[in-house]
Amino acid sequence: MISLKHRKLKGYVLPTLYVIVLIVIFGAVSLVSSLMQVNPDYLYSVDVNKDISVPVVGEVEENLQIIRPYTSSDVRIATYFYDREDTAEEQQQSLIYFENTYMKNTGVLYQATDTFDCVAVLSGTVLNIKEDDILGNVVEVEHNPNLRTIYYSLGEVNVQVGEALSQGDLIGTSGENNITDSASNLLFEVYYNGTLIDPEEFYNMDVTTLE
Repeated sequence: MISLKHRKLKGYVLPTLYVIVLIVIFGAVSLVSSLMQVNPDYLYSVDVNKDISVPVVGEVEENLQIIRPYTSSDVRIATYFYDREDTAEEQQQSLIYFENTYMKNTGVLYQATDTFDCVAVLSGTVLNIKEDDILGNVVEVEHNPNLRTIYYSLGEVNVQVGEALSQGDLIGTSGENNITDSASNLLFEVYYNGTLIDPEEFYNMDVTTLE
């Protein structure tokens, strides 16, 4: 019969195995620890319904989007802002005819069939209120030392000089003037650094660049 002898492991094998096992355990612990670390610069709120993580970096910033000076969806542009760079056809649509004279429109003339509310496009302070013989009631708002907006042809005026306005606050209602036959008008002008700019372009501007 063939006798089987037990083979003994050499003396250095077991210590080597112990070392390998320890290295594997240490590596696994380090990997799990690194995956569980949270970046201190961000906190995340989780919507359990959508199962997505949303970074929360502080309070919601104030709305810096410029809004239009009216709230009604029925308002249309009757006369555009006159721009020297426009085509001849576009310039024709930017002229106001008054007492047999064509004048360049320095703002945008808005009209609607019914009276509509006129609101503050940004927060600001009422700088001046007056009545113009041709353009009706006028309200001037200062938003910062370099930016002013002027509302012409108002019917009712719901603000006072020196009053602080928040964006969207009611300034007045559309009204009449002596340059159109419409009973519901708003002629809106924007001055930046003393220069008139096209209101239709103004609404898309970054407020932070208009300081």
